[in-house]
Amino acid sequence: MGEAKEHSRIILSSLRAAYFLAALLLLVILWEAAATLYQKPYLPHVSEIGEKLWRELSAGRLTEDLQLSLRRIALSLLISSLTGMSLGLLAARIGYGNRLLRPIILATYPMPHITLIPILLWLLGVEGSKIAVISLITFYPIALSTMEWALRTPREYEELVETMGGNSWHKVIYVVIPSILPGVLTGLRIAVSTAFAVVFVAESFVLTGGVGAYIEESWQRFDYAGVYAGMITLSAAGMLSYAAIWLLEKSYRERVGY
Repeated sequence: MGEAKEHSRIILSSLRAAYFLAALLLLVILWEAAATLYQKPYLPHVSEIGEKLWRELSAGRLTEDLQLSLRRIALSLLISSLTGMSLGLLAARIGYGNRLLRPIILATYPMPHITLIPILLWLLGVEGSKIAVISLITFYPIALSTMEWALRTPREYEELVETMGGNSWHKVIYVVIPSILPGVLTGLRIAVSTAFAVVFVAESFVLTGGVGAYIEESWQRFDYAGVYAGMITLSAAGMLSYAAIWLLEKSYRERVGY
């Protein structure tokens, strides 16, 4: 029975990979057909984009920019994860947090936070403003997921901890945090996708390196192949990051039986 289930899982994974490759191949074919048909400079051939991407990666330009973007994203996600989990738990589990903090988080969530870049630039400087705006925007998916899952923790487990002499901290450590991790990982997965979109805006606003700055500079030079090479690099990094967190979330859910 276990072998059949594993065999089915392998087949399903293979089919998903085949569908992805088929969709990618179809996209390449349609792009090449459009480039051949319209003959516009802003629609370069696939070979031109591939050559530009290979040349820039080999020269190290895109590699350095990608490393800088990934460092900014990683630091921002670390900040947003710590603050999102902490404030999300306070908003869900503490009385005054539920009355004051939760309404503030819910009320400020729909704001267009990207418009705060000029203010953050004045307050925190160039690099600090980039980290701050990415952290701020990725904070909300994590905080909201934490709040919602913290309200659904198994009460019987909390009562069990109490009968064993545990206090509130014991309940948080042994019951609440393990229970909310799937939701936190879901929020983190959404936050990662958002972070790769926001890093482009943040880096293109003030050009101090990163893939976003590379794309903006290429666009200003009318280097359309460079624009698409940067977009592919950032998109590929985002997809791989998203997939890694999804696999981590899936593995945790299977291990704990969610």
